[in-house]
Formats: sequence, structure tokens, C-alpha cells
Amino acid sequence: MKLRHFAPLIVACTATFLLLAYATVVTVAIPAIAADLHTDFAALQWVVDLYTLALAALLIVCGAVGDAIGRRRVFLAGFAVFTLASLACGLAPGVRELIAFRGVQGVGGAAMFATTLPLIRASYQGREQHRAFAVWGAVAGLAAAVGNVCGGLLAEALGWRWIFLLAVPVGAAGLVLAVVFLPRDPERGAGRTDVPGSVLLSAGIAALVVGALLFGEHGAGAGPGLAAVVAAVTMLAFVVHERRTPDPVIDPALFRHPRFLAVVSVAFGYYFAAFGPLTVMSSWFQDGAGLDAVDTSLLLALQPAVFFAVSATCGAALQRVPLWIPLGVGTALCAAGCAGFALLGVSYGPAALVPSLLLTGIGAGMVSPVLPSAAMRDADPSRAGTAAAVANTARQVGLALGTAVCGGLFIGLAAPGRREYTTAVGEVGAVAALVALGAAVSAVVLLRRADAGVRGARSRVGAGEPQTGEPQTGESQTGEPQAGEPQTGESQTGEPQAGES
Repeated sequence: MKLRHFAPLIVACTATFLLLAYATVVTVAIPAIAADLHTDFAALQWVVDLYTLALAALLIVCGAVGDAIGRRRVFLAGFAVFTLASLACGLAPGVRELIAFRGVQGVGGAAMFATTLPLIRASYQGREQHRAFAVWGAVAGLAAAVGNVCGGLLAEALGWRWIFLLAVPVGAAGLVLAVVFLPRDPERGAGRTDVPGSVLLSAGIAALVVGALLFGEHGAGAGPGLAAVVAAVTMLAFVVHERRTPDPVIDPALFRHPRFLAVVSVAFGYYFAAFGPLTVMSSWFQDGAGLDAVDTSLLLALQPAVFFAVSATCGAALQRVPLWIPLGVGTALCAAGCAGFALLGVSYGPAALVPSLLLTGIGAGMVSPVLPSAAMRDADPSRAGTAAAVANTARQVGLALGTAVCGGLFIGLAAPGRREYTTAVGEVGAVAALVALGAAVSAVVLLRRADAGVRGARSRVGAGEPQTGEPQTGESQTGEPQAGEPQTGESQTGEPQAGES
């Protein structure tokens, strides 16, 4: 009975851990792969980048498909594709095959990532749902740490192919649990997917991410500029198409909710600031402070360790306070951490950046467990998967742009000295801090406005006026308790709400 109860969360966390860890797991192993496959770094960069590209470009589309035909189906298909692609990557005879299979692995990861959060939401209610999202957020943070560290260790001890082959038994076990224990999709009519809109959206996000990757690798130039133009034109065409189609990929009504706008802003801003500068910090630890790769990995692991601790211990409690506290304050702490890069001008040593790692870890640990339920809160239940996918896409794009912009600011350092490093790292921190601070301020303003609207609606109801607009007494359209508002009474299904004794 206990296994049946916890199995959906175990499956969701296993899938999330795999797909996020494999975004970075091959980064440290690239030299070993290059030596074995007799290829150069430029080709192998696409082993990393194509996975990131597929994951970011297809998240929203996979969420919409899951809403239309069933989230369980899409999740199971994605898990199967990811596991088989991992096997193919481990057996790849050459670099072209490895790159292609990494792209397929990214497609499977996108299908899992887009449907994981709605499946958790469907499996748990009330306080258990809050705890499940908190655990999920902690696992997501842990995956970021394990990816880089385990990739290097496995490549050194067993060979790079085992990085992928070890995912096969884990994925197979998770897939079996998913088939047996995940809740069945509710009966629904034949869903319709907006194919032209899906193509335009995926192409626009892909062009944006490619432009960011090119900028991060080569700096400003024709390639990033062309990609930016393609992204702008494609996204404009997508917006025009969505306004005219009866079955849009993303429900435009979502963006009329201040809370949802705040969630998207925070998702982009905190990922940009917390994780975008990590490559710059890694370079500085090794070239500026003279640390080796092991010491650098251990120092960088401070951030996800704090992330995991905060999310695991405080995640459920943070879901019961007003949303502006975890989202606004957490993102502001990420901004403060990036502003702390300026400490290099005072104390030029590894310890100078430790406060930044701790602050961004705390801030990200506050935001991550609250973001999933907040993203789905104002969505129609039939569109919850798309809403969660939009928030996760904002995170992935924030990471891609953050890495590119921070790397682009840093890329001009050919033979840096102490002064050049201090200036460049300070500029990176200032830009990241401004992005996060802007997201934090906009989130607080939007969330306070949403709270004021709810209080106004409640006062009108108390005065005998008809109730309209926002869900009242902390309930969603499905009667589930919502994070960030006090719970009272019972839901429409008669179940006790979080916060009751």
C-alpha cells in the first residue's frame, strides 16, 4: 500500500533526476569522448547542445500534446524513448551517431519534463501535494550537482560509454513502476493539437537557444544575429497564428493572470542568475584562483547542496505562505548572490565567491519547490500540463541565455590578469543581478496585485455581490488547495484542505 502511494512521486523524481542530470553529465567527459571517437571539441559541443536544444524547444509542445491525448501516455512514451536513446548513445560507433541519439534523448526528456508535474498534481492532494512538490524541487536541485561530478568520475573509472549505459537499468525500472502505478488518464474526447502553432513555437524557441549557444561560444557575430532575427520573426508569426486558431498551443487566457506572469518572470530570472554564471565561476576558480578540477567541482557543489537542503527542509512550509515571499525573496537572494561577485575586488581568492554560491543556492531552493504548483494554479485543469511546460521552458531558456550572456561577457579574456578577471567577473555578476532583481520586483508587484484582486472579490461576495474572476478561499477550479493562501473549509470534493487540523 505504501509503495502504491509513493510510487508516482518516485517515478516523477527518477525521471526528473535523469533528464536534468543528463543535461550536464557529459560536460566533464568531453575530452575522453573526443579521444575515443577521434573527433574535435567543436563537434562534441553539439553532444551537449543538441540535448539542451531539444529539451527547451519541445517542452511546451509536449505539454500541449499531453493535455490533448493524455499525460500518462506522453510520459510513458518519453520515458521509453529516453531509455532507448541512452542505450543507443552508449553504443554509438561515431560522433555523428552520438549527436543524433543525444537529440532523441532530449526529445524523450522533453516529453517526461512536460508531463511530470501534472502527474504529481493528479496523484496527491492537500498537504501531501505540497510535500510532493517540495521533494520534486529538491531532487531537481540535486540533479544539477550530480550531473557534472558523476560524469567526470564515471568517465575516469569506467569509460564514457557507461555514463549512458547506467541510465538504462534505472530508466527501465522507472518505466515499469510508471506503467504499474501512475494514475490512468481520465476519459476525454479526441484531443486536437495545433500542428502549425507547435511547429512555429518549436522553431522560434530553437532559434533563440541556437543564437544563445552561438553567442556564448563565439561572441557577437552574424550567426547569433541571424538566429535572433529568425527567432523574432517566427515568434511573431506564432503569436499571430495563435490569436486566430480555435485550439491554440498555449491558452492566451493564461497570460491575463498576474500570478502566471509572475511565475514565468521568476522562472526565467532565477535560473538566469543562479546557474547562468556557473561556467564563468568555474573558469575563474581554475584560471584566476589556480584550483584544480576536483577542488573546483567541490566548491561549485556548495550551491546545489544548499539548494537541496533548503528545498527539502523548507519546501512544504514555503507552499503555505504568500507566494511573493518564496518567489520574490528567493529571486532577490539570487540577485544578491550575483552582486556578491564584486567581493573579488576586496579579497581576490576562492573564498570571495563562496557567499555568492550560498546565496544563490538558498534563493533557488526557496523558489524551486513552489514554482510547479504556482505555474498550474490559474490554468484550466485540462491545460495544466501546458502551463507547467511554459514555466519549465522559461527556466531552460533562462539557463541557455544566462550561460550565453555571461560567457559572452567573459569570452574576450585571452591572457587575463587579476584586474581583467575582477572587472569581467564583476560585469557578469552585475548583469545577472539586474535580471534577477527585475524578475523579483515584477513578481512581487504582480503577486500583490493578484492578492488585492482576491481580497476585493471576497469583500464583494461578503457584501452580497456575485462572485467572479479569481478562485476564492484558496481553491482552484478543481477544488485543490493552492500554495500561498490560507485554506479554509473543505474543497468542492469534500476533502479537508491543507492547514486544517
